Parts: sequence; C-alpha cells; structure tokens
Amino acid sequence: MNKKYIIPSILGAAIHLISPKPQLFAQSSAEVKIAFLSDIHLQDVYADLQSPDFPGVLNPKTGKYATIRTMKSQINSTRLFNENYFAFISALEDLKKKEIQLVILPGDFTDDGQPMNVLVLKKILDHYARNFGMRFYVTTGNHDPVKPFGGIAGKRDFLGVDGSEQAIAGTVDLYKNTDAAISDQINYWGYPEITQALAAYGFFPSTQDVFWAHPFEELDYDSYSFDQAEASSNLENRVYPAGDSGLFLPDASYLVEPVDGIWLLALDGNVYTHSEEGNWSGSSVGFNQAVNHKNHQLDWIRKVTAEAEKRGKALISFSHYPLVDFHDGASTEMKSIFGPSKFQLERVPTSETSELYAAAGINIHFAGHMHINDTGIYQDQSTTYTMYNIQVPSLAAFPPAYKTATITSQENFEIETIPLTEVDHMNEFFDLYRMEHRWLLENQDPGIWDTTILASKDYLEYTRNHLRELTKSRFIPSDWPENLAILLENLSPKELILWSKMDEIKSDRFLQEKLRTLQINSRGMNPKHSIIDDFYLLKNGDELGKNLIPEDRLSFYEELITSLSKKTFSSSVQNLNRELIQFFAIFEKLYQSNPSDHFSIDLKNNTIKKIQD
Repeated sequence: MNKKYIIPSILGAAIHLISPKPQLFAQSSAEVKIAFLSDIHLQDVYADLQSPDFPGVLNPKTGKYATIRTMKSQINSTRLFNENYFAFISALEDLKKKEIQLVILPGDFTDDGQPMNVLVLKKILDHYARNFGMRFYVTTGNHDPVKPFGGIAGKRDFLGVDGSEQAIAGTVDLYKNTDAAISDQINYWGYPEITQALAAYGFFPSTQDVFWAHPFEELDYDSYSFDQAEASSNLENRVYPAGDSGLFLPDASYLVEPVDGIWLLALDGNVYTHSEEGNWSGSSVGFNQAVNHKNHQLDWIRKVTAEAEKRGKALISFSHYPLVDFHDGASTEMKSIFGPSKFQLERVPTSETSELYAAAGINIHFAGHMHINDTGIYQDQSTTYTMYNIQVPSLAAFPPAYKTATITSQENFEIETIPLTEVDHMNEFFDLYRMEHRWLLENQDPGIWDTTILASKDYLEYTRNHLRELTKSRFIPSDWPENLAILLENLSPKELILWSKMDEIKSDRFLQEKLRTLQINSRGMNPKHSIIDDFYLLKNGDELGKNLIPEDRLSFYEELITSLSKKTFSSSVQNLNRELIQFFAIFEKLYQSNPSDHFSIDLKNNTIKKIQD
C-alpha cells in the first residue's frame, strides 16, 4: 500500500478505506508481540472547528486550513503539539510493516481530551483496525480526561492567519478582551464521552477478546460470558467514592485477555479532587496519590495477579503513571540540589508506593507520563518482590520512540525500543512557522525562537532541537541553581578533570574564582555542546541519548567519574565544590543505568540482560 496515499487520506474530513476488507497478520502462537505508543498528545492539525470565526490558517503547501499551535508555544512546552500527529501515523505504519497487531496506548493519547482530538484519534484507530487487523487497548492519562466530567476550555496559542496567536474558546465568557474564535470542539470531554468514543479500544468488552473484567465485579474466569461482561461494563457500575465529598467518580481500569495466555491489566491512575465551589481538578502526581484515593485497586490487583499465576497467564500491567523511580535511583540527590518541586520530582513514586504495588503481585509495568526512556527496578529488602517499571518515551518529545514487548512464556519478555527517526510530512507546517517568526520579529515579541529548529534533517533531530530550546528557555531558568548552571555550561573538560584532583579547599577556591570571571564576562562564551545538554540526553533518552554523545565526551565522562570516586566533601558545608560533586553523582547514576534500549527480563531467575544488536 502506498504510504504517501494513506497519510493525506487520514488528514481529510474522513478516512477513505483503501483495502476492501481487513488484512489479518499471522502472529506465531509461540510468541506474542505487543507495541506500546505513549503520550501521543494527538491534536487534529486539520480540524473542522465548526466555527465561522476561524477555519484555521491556510497552508499553501496542502491547500487546507491548518489548526495548529504556534512554534513559540511548542518551544515552551515539554511536548510538541503539531508534528507529533505525523509521528503517530509513522509509528502505526511501522507497526503495519512489522505485522504487530496488539497496540497499547498508555494515556495522554490526545492534547487535552477535546472532541476534535478524541474523534480524530478514533478515525485513525478505526482505519488501522478495520484495514490491517490492529487491536488497540487504551488507558487514561492526566490529559484525557483533564476533568472527570468535562467542562468549558480553550487555548490561546493557535497560529493565526497573520502569524500572530489566535485564541479559541468553548464559550465567549472564557477569555476577556480577546478576539477568540468560539468552538465547542475545544472544550474538555470527560470519562463518559471519551470512553464511549473509544469504546472499541479496551474500555469495554469486545467479542474479539478471550476475557474482559473490571475492578467492581467478581473475577470469574471459568464462567465468563461476553453478554454478562457487556452488561456489567456500564460506566455507572464502575465508580468509587471521591473522598468525603459524597460524590462518585468513574474508574476506567480493566483486565483483558486479547489472545490466549496474555493478560493486560490497564490501571486508571487519574486522581481528581472536588472543591467547595463545585469544581473538579485533576492531578498529575500518579500512584503516590492513587494509592490512597483509589485503594480499591490494590485489592483487585492482588486478585488479578493471583489468578494469573494460578492459570499460567503472562501478565503485563500498564498505566499512564510509573510505579518505580525513573531517575535510576537519583531522585533523592536531585531533590537535594534542585529542590523537591523541580524536575517534576513530585511524580516520582515513593519506595512505599512501589512496595505496595510490587507486593500486590505486579512484576512488569509499562508507563508513560514522563516523556522519557528508562527502566526502573524496585526490589524490597528481603528480595521477595521485584517489579520492573518500563518507561515508554513520548511520540511528541525527545526521544521520539515506541516500545515492543515480545512474550515467549509466562516469565520471559524481550523489550525493544524503536526510535522514530524519519517521519513523513514532518516539515508540512514549516513555512507557516516562518510566517510566525516574521510576525514575532516585526512586533519585537520577547518570545522569539531560534529558526535553527526548522533546519532539522529528521524527526529525531527536530525533537532534540526542541529539547535544546526548551532547556535554554525554560528548564535552566526555572529548575537550576544559577551558579551551578554557569559552571556546567562553561567549564571545559580539562578544567573539570583538574578540579576533580584538587582537595576540598583548593576545589572551592578554584570554582569561586572561575565563577567570578564568568560573571564579569557575562557568563562567558557558552560552548556549543555543554554538560547540561548531555545531562538531558541521559535523563530523557537513557541509552538512546547516550548513543548521541560523541565518543570524546564519553571518554571524558569515564575519566571524570573515575577521578571523582576518590573526591570527598565536608557534609557540614554547602558550597560550589559540594554542589558540583553531588551533581556528578546524579550524572553517574544516569550514565550507568539499567538496560533500556533492547533487553530481556527473566522473571523466574529475576534477571535483566542487555541485548546487543
């Protein structure tokens, strides 16, 4: 099938069904392969807003009206809003070629759960399900739904016809003193609307599945009946009390057996609180809160894991939220240097949280949310419980990738990370961004961005350039101690090796003098490739990021880490020397990480091994 024909057909008002009937892929009974595509953050880039106020901005390249966000807003966000649409299509095309039929979407599958975005997701999933036999299993994220029962919403940062920002609102009262276009397609959908729209994709039972269940019914495998499961699956039957409010909230968790022997446990980790004013607000913290607000889930998980063990089922848990520290055990040190509210550290599961879910029987858990590539391992002190948390990268950020799990037995799993380097139509909106850039220049807007990103040769480089701009414009100013950032951006490898061999007094004196010199020279000349850039390659990309660091810098880090292993500092004195040593202790943990690219997990022998490609 011609990919260049498929993609434009999906971009249109409806998907043209090209194949006359579904083409089923044969999957070996000896092994099952599952793909995980996380944090797509899909936005309909050619949406019908059903509004006379703003049809979109005409894209001369396609002749269509584009409904896209500004590059300025993308540069200041932890995710892309526009090009990730094409990345999603490219990932699905790749799965089609690989004949992988089981696909899991662990939350944040849309921008913010708006009708226009949920419906375009449904169209795409329908297309690949109907024509290529793909079966999708979706779970909720903090972006879908933002509020449990929906609500009025809007965005101020769509690209307007002259390159300026165009606001779109669900009601005229949302934004004051703006020329906002009014469209109900930008409002929030809640659980009822989202789960019904995507009903065929895991939230409710399907005749294609061997078994399906939810937490609020008896787990009765032997007497399973699709008709009974369907009758029980109504969302009104799947609710829990929202604290002391006297109100109830849906829990969209489910267990499904898509093929004989494989159990997929979808955990809805969203938490919402109700204010005295009658408003619902969501949280992005995850299981640190869900363990208390949704403690009914733990009882259900214990029953599921026990039943899976009894029946010899291979069980994979997945949720939007992680269950294990995703900083290679460096989160405590990161809190010490950067503060507990920086780097989204409140999202890191505590050891107490990890222990509860590991003790409940979860061995392998796939998560998204953090837009990073990582493998975390929790093991209790008695080594009774071990849990592997596999972080699936986002398709909307660096590193853009998805993961596959090949299941060969109840205890053996092979995990592979597939980077998205080439993405068709990646530059479709670049001329519109250039129009935006001209407008920013002409109006001396302080949010001017570096046009280097538009020279990106592929999607991997594009997301890496996005991360660089984000680091410079947002992360360093908001998260980093100023003096530490100045030193890390400007100290040369030779100077750092020299510092690593000094005693404590000389070390601090050297750093203080260097800092004064750099401050006098307006922070000096920042190198093109700084340690902070490499830090984010490791933190976000793990092995995928490490592969992008030049060999000479890797050799430098090896030498520096070895030298620093002998360096000490006084615990009673907080100075630059201590701060820099603590930073490189964090850096070392990220550098010497668990396998995260291509590896195997053996649950019987409790081992994880890197697979050399």
